[in-house]
Amino acid sequence: MKTVIFDLDGTLVDTHEDITASINHVRKEIYRLDPVDSAFVIEKINLLGLNLAYEFYGVERYEKHAKELFERHYSRQCLMHAKTFPDIPELLGRLKAKACDLYVATNAPSTTSKLILQNNNIDHYFTDIIGADRVTNSKPDPEVILQIRARTVFDEIWMIGDSVKDIMAAESARVRSLFVKWGYTNELPKSLGHVPTVSKPLEMEKTIFNEFL
Repeated sequence: MKTVIFDLDGTLVDTHEDITASINHVRKEIYRLDPVDSAFVIEKINLLGLNLAYEFYGVERYEKHAKELFERHYSRQCLMHAKTFPDIPELLGRLKAKACDLYVATNAPSTTSKLILQNNNIDHYFTDIIGADRVTNSKPDPEVILQIRARTVFDEIWMIGDSVKDIMAAESARVRSLFVKWGYTNELPKSLGHVPTVSKPLEMEKTIFNEFL
C-alpha cells in the first residue's frame, strides 16, 4: 500500500492541443499576437526558470483579465481533445486494487483538471486533485507534495511526472520519483540521471512494487 501522486498534463492526459488553443485565443483576443504551435508551448511549459507570461503573451506577469479569459476558454476547450494516454485507466485501476492512495498534483487550475479527469472517466480513482490555485508555490516547489504527505496514511510516497519540475519537487519533499517518457519532455538532465524512468504506463506498477526484483 503506497501513495502515488501523478502530474496531469503529459503524464495522465495528453492536453497539448487544448492548452495551445486557449493560449492562442488569449494571444489573439487580448494581445493581438499571431498563434504559436503546440511544440513551442509544451517546450516552454516544461523548462525551468522561464517567465511564461512573457513567453506566451509578451508581458512581465499574468494579467488578471488574460488569466480569466484563458480559464473561461479552457474550461470548454479542455473537453475537446484531452485524452488519457494508452493504458492509463488500466494502470489506475490496478493501483487502486492494491489499495494505493492516489492524487493528482498539477500546475494547472484545479477546476479544469477535474473536468478533464471527469470527461475521461478517471476522476473517481483520486482522493484529491490539487491544482496551482490551491498552493502558494507550484512545482518545482514541493508544497503540493508536502500537503499530500500530511494527509495520506501511507509512508511510502511516489511522485510520477514527465517534467523536471515534478522530479525536483519530489526530491525537495524527500519522496520517491518516477519519470515517464511518453510525455512532453524527452529526458531528464544528467544531474537527475539516478531517477528511474518508464516508457509505458503498465511498467510503472512493476517499478513501484519492485516486481523486477
